[in-house]
Amino acid sequence: MFSVKSPFHSSCPPLRDSERNGLLTSVILPSEPVDVISERMKLTLWKWMFGWGSIGLLVPVALILRWKLLGSAFGEIELILWPRSILLMGLEGQRSAFIIILSYAVVILANIVFYCVIGLLTWPLLRLALRRRGLI
Repeated sequence: MFSVKSPFHSSCPPLRDSERNGLLTSVILPSEPVDVISERMKLTLWKWMFGWGSIGLLVPVALILRWKLLGSAFGEIELILWPRSILLMGLEGQRSAFIIILSYAVVILANIVFYCVIGLLTWPLLRLALRRRGLI
């Protein structure tokens, strides 16, 4: 019926009436290559930090759920993924519910900050790698 040309060509002839399909009335193709990464998709420092902070929240939540639901004990992997969990040792013995909830909140918040610092330290390395590949 009709051929589709690459959007990177500088000129494309319009479709003839016999080639029109009822739904397709015209085709507008750019004369230059289109940048497929919009401003909203570009990685910024704040998006990078938000991602690392989200990981810092999800890791302890997943480990707590695993511990509560499956009854598995903490080991080396948990200590590597959630280094601030060592602060929970102060909860041994009788404590009030408020102190326990506050302690978990502080330890999880400390983990979020820890992961954000990791994200902040890896940001220059990411920018360097993207710059070397010509992506920024």
